[in-house]
Amino acid sequence: MSLANKYRPQTFDQMIGQEHIIDILKAQMMARDSVHHNYLLFGPRGTGKTTTARLIAKGLNCLNLQEGNPCNVCDACKLINEGASLDYVEIDAASHTGVDNIREEIIDKAVYPPTALRKKIYVIDEVHMLSKGAFNALLKTIEEPKSDVCFILATTELHKVPDTIISRCQVFNYRKVAQEAMVGHLEKICKAEGLAASHEALKIIANISEGHVRDAVKYIDQVSILGTIDEDNVSKFLGVAGEGTVRAFFEKLENGDKSQFFELLDQIDQKGIDLVQFAKQVIVYADQHLLENMDFYLKISQKLGDLLGVIRRYPHPRMAYKIVFNPFFAGEGVCLPSVQSETVSKGDKKSDILPQISEQPTEKNQTSSSNNQQEQQAHQEKSVETQVQEMDLSVLWKKVIAGLKPTAQANLADGAVIEKISGSEVEIIAISSIAKMLLNNKENEKLIISGLEAELGQQVSLSLKTMSKDEYFAMKMGI
Repeated sequence: MSLANKYRPQTFDQMIGQEHIIDILKAQMMARDSVHHNYLLFGPRGTGKTTTARLIAKGLNCLNLQEGNPCNVCDACKLINEGASLDYVEIDAASHTGVDNIREEIIDKAVYPPTALRKKIYVIDEVHMLSKGAFNALLKTIEEPKSDVCFILATTELHKVPDTIISRCQVFNYRKVAQEAMVGHLEKICKAEGLAASHEALKIIANISEGHVRDAVKYIDQVSILGTIDEDNVSKFLGVAGEGTVRAFFEKLENGDKSQFFELLDQIDQKGIDLVQFAKQVIVYADQHLLENMDFYLKISQKLGDLLGVIRRYPHPRMAYKIVFNPFFAGEGVCLPSVQSETVSKGDKKSDILPQISEQPTEKNQTSSSNNQQEQQAHQEKSVETQVQEMDLSVLWKKVIAGLKPTAQANLADGAVIEKISGSEVEIIAISSIAKMLLNNKENEKLIISGLEAELGQQVSLSLKTMSKDEYFAMKMGI
């Protein structure tokens, strides 16, 4: 038997992280003769919805309640625990989606009184998977339930359940379990199983499980095969980094040593650590230590969030990390290349960008008029320059292609980039053959130019270049 099933809570008091629900349910079990007949439990997977449904079933039928908890020793509790009662029915809506399934399993049978239990219990898991017709067929039965029938619906996607069903149920919202409660739960399981486990290893498991108890217990079950549950074994078996590695990630960034930072990334990748999961771990760590250096952690978390959106499409995830963080070591902060960084890096001075203002002496009235015109022109040019400098090129590109057809948007979003803006010339690099084809399309070209001119407030021309992804990444890395 898996640890997840072995340590499934058998009483309400054994549930963790859902105290706001458990206290209400225990009170209802003690006043079960006037209890609500329909329940709707929703929340993330692995947080105890199905377990709660079984506890409600036992609580409504238990012959010897213990302060709202089922006793688990009476005949009614045993029948439900063993799945041997015809009065307790669990239905997986994912495989029973149609009207006929609901009619055969529930509607036609709910009219008959229970045979062995006080109440008939129908648990419909993943209820959002039911078809519209099935919901309509179920509605009448739920709307006017018999006193000896109780419906318990569970779902991870409440928005897919019709309002007519929701309004006829008592709704409970399940939350992800906090790290402290999760670690305490895992420590109890390890102690009961005689497993040697370090506190740090359990913290890692609690973090990567993201509040899902079933996942966390499953990870304990898997790693225990290696013997001791420590950071090394957790990292080896689950492909995640230890807290020391995550901490080193931030330390290398703070120290500003690019070679050491890139070497650390290489080591992380060579250990087989999932770089997508690692980004999530880094964000969690930053959140936990946010008050120590708020600006620093927020900048890194923001870029890692952007990285997570595209990293699966990159041929080399490790290179994606290096591209994102390379500007940090040039003193530009953690950001992708922008117009500002491009113009400054080329040594352009303000006088090179803005028009030269003549200082030759003129007559007083001509000088005044000329100065006013030049000031206005300089102000306009400066506004354009400031606007371009402050604009993130990736954000600008998304805005520009928003006017294209959806398929073109999808392919150009990751297949092309604005490399730089020099005066009125916008250089775009296509890093996929599809993107090149789309950019060479006259209609797309007109729309892109129109979008750029609207965003930049000036006329522009396009300069198109083509590179492979590897060539582009190598160029950005300076190799």
